[in-house]
Amino acid sequence: MARIVNMTLRNNVVATYEGEVQDGKPQGFGSAYYRSGGRYEGEWKDGKRCGQGKEYYPDGTLRYEGEWQDGVRSGQGKSYYTDGTLAYEGKWINDRPETAPKSTSF
Repeated sequence: MARIVNMTLRNNVVATYEGEVQDGKPQGFGSAYYRSGGRYEGEWKDGKRCGQGKEYYPDGTLRYEGEWQDGVRSGQGKSYYTDGTLAYEGKWINDRPETAPKSTSF
């Protein structure tokens, strides 16, 4: 397993990466740990999130689980609020839900 320290990702976000590497970039399975405290665990291709993966809030609560393509949420996935309740389940296109999340009235 390789470790890349201070890896710059999209939007100039800096992370520490642990996992498989090819040509100096994340490739295969690995985890990125962000300065904010959040993290991503999953598949990578050419240094970008690609395939199945999970993203976590800084407190360790699951934020998103599902498919990624070219570094963004794309395909089937679930997003969660900070309290762990489901916010959206369905298709994602270019890092956005295909339809607006449904609100719940009490």
